[in-house]
Amino acid sequence: MEIETVDARNERLWQKYLSLLEKQPTLRLSSYLRMARIGLRGFEKWMRSRGYRVRDAKQRILRLQRESEVLAASSFIPVCLNADQDAYVQPHDFLSGINLTLPDGTAISIRRGSAEAVVSFLKLYTGEGSPCSD
Repeated sequence: MEIETVDARNERLWQKYLSLLEKQPTLRLSSYLRMARIGLRGFEKWMRSRGYRVRDAKQRILRLQRESEVLAASSFIPVCLNADQDAYVQPHDFLSGINLTLPDGTAISIRRGSAEAVVSFLKLYTGEGSPCSD
């Protein structure tokens, strides 16, 4: 059985605290350390020596959560036909301003596309017609 150094233990506890903080942004360091049966003053001294601050960690986590919410709320993926496929579609065959909301809550806006392209996109999205991966 290998004995863990104080530095290694504190680093492990700090990383665990950061991972819990992502799930519970209001978790206080003192509460966490009390549950781990670690003294607050000694741990804070160790944090200062490493340049770790709870305030910085909470701000970083909140910033990352806000960024991920923005990315999740709106994703824009341009999908274009190949030049040789465009030749088969007549200008009057294009649909424009198509907005779809799928059962899983995904909202899709198609600026311009043929009916065949829209149907093929929906088949691709739902996995219809693709080979089974079992």
